[in-house]
Amino acid sequence: MKTFRTVLFWLHLVAGTVAGVVVLIMSVTGVLLMYEKQIIAWADTRSYQAGPPTAGAAPLPVETLLARVREERPNVTPATVARKADPNAPVAMGLGREGNLYVNAYTGAILGGGSQGTRDFFRSMTDWHRWLAMSGESRPTGRAITGASNALFLFIVLSGFYLWFPRKWNWAQFRNVMWFKRRLPSKARDFNWHNVIGFWS
Repeated sequence: MKTFRTVLFWLHLVAGTVAGVVVLIMSVTGVLLMYEKQIIAWADTRSYQAGPPTAGAAPLPVETLLARVREERPNVTPATVARKADPNAPVAMGLGREGNLYVNAYTGAILGGGSQGTRDFFRSMTDWHRWLAMSGESRPTGRAITGASNALFLFIVLSGFYLWFPRKWNWAQFRNVMWFKRRLPSKARDFNWHNVIGFWS
């Protein structure tokens, strides 16, 4: 059993070393991509003044807004129209792959097309998350690396839990690997932090 635990420890360590950087990249980009929609919506509309011109003013009907957009930009054909409950929010007209066009809900004035820089940033994050920023014919290689890293990460989690589990089942042993301990020498402190952060993560 001791030999098995030693072999598992070294496999756990090697897997973490090999896959750690890729897993970190996927974790950071994954967190950012989780909030992509909200961040883009904020970046698109943060500088637009689209509130009612006077107190009690009613927003224009969707048909009127579409007609005014077509008058100003005859070559634009919105595929979707989204209106938020917030009276100060502009109306978003979806143009498919071309992004959105934002319109004042009360006047029909075109405010702009949103933040292209933010969209480019999230496109780059998607490339890193899925393919490690590889492009063209290299993308299958990037996907294979991220897939293998995910498999290694699963092994790290399962083997880590086995290595973490105390050999003696009592509260004192569990407390040593579940809570941070103060005043430990550097090596013991690192081991304690690894156990605690790994368990709660």
